[in-house]
Amino acid sequence: MTMTKDHILRAILGDNDFLALVAISTDTVEEARRIHGTSPTPTAALGRALTIVGMMGALMKGKERVSLQFITTGVIREIFVQGNAEGHVRGYIRPPRAEYPITKDGKLNVEGALTNDGFLYVVRDFGFGEPFVGSTPLRTGGIATDVAYYYTVSEGIPSAVASGVLVAEDGHVISSGGFIVQPIAGGEKERIIGKLEENISKMEPVSRIIAGGGSSEDILKGISKGLEYRITQIHPLEYRCTCSRERARRALLLLDVSELFTILKEDSGAEVKCEFCGKTYKFDETDIQRIIEEKTGNIAAS
Repeated sequence: MTMTKDHILRAILGDNDFLALVAISTDTVEEARRIHGTSPTPTAALGRALTIVGMMGALMKGKERVSLQFITTGVIREIFVQGNAEGHVRGYIRPPRAEYPITKDGKLNVEGALTNDGFLYVVRDFGFGEPFVGSTPLRTGGIATDVAYYYTVSEGIPSAVASGVLVAEDGHVISSGGFIVQPIAGGEKERIIGKLEENISKMEPVSRIIAGGGSSEDILKGISKGLEYRITQIHPLEYRCTCSRERARRALLLLDVSELFTILKEDSGAEVKCEFCGKTYKFDETDIQRIIEEKTGNIAAS
């Protein structure tokens, strides 16, 4: 199977024993790099998180979405990413140009940049009621290992999680991808778990496989070597923001009336910039007056 566009492959391993998700996310991560102007280490960190949240989103339904937030004391202080069932992801990283010395073997040191001093927060928004929020302390700062730890501790689902981004010397993304493998309730886990662990331990990093021309099915074959698998779904993955002028206006509606009057008098308008895509929405004096009127029910004075 050959697919050049970013996508997520979903498969069943064994006799309905394990679920496997495999992502190719090169173009998606490159788009995030372009939007946020990230330097190499933040590119790798944000790319890993976007890849994983994309796969987690593939487990959602309808309008549901999932968010991951990493808060740390490292040089990278925050990563926030969202994914949904349609294969759309978006996110940001702070600061976007933080750097950290490379490892002894010459690799980007995401773990050192994030550190294990912090927390991972997972929010599942089902589109009704209060979202589910779970959290775990960071174990390594490696993103994939921290998500695997979250799954095991917070949701009781032992999972194998991998994500990697290969960045060129000039900063652009050469390749990006990852996988998640989880047991299916009622499956014969003990029968094949040892084989899966052995296979995964012998695999090259996913970013290297993809850079060498490997497909998502090639990665799946490596994971499931010696086991049967059945591909059940393949759908696109892309960086797509859901911001709009109306959402920006609603953000202004959250401000106190006194703050809106200050904006009106001192700045004669406002600009709202989306953190996910960088798009700026401008609101002039008339727009601000209308927002004040909506909040107070009165005609705003100039």
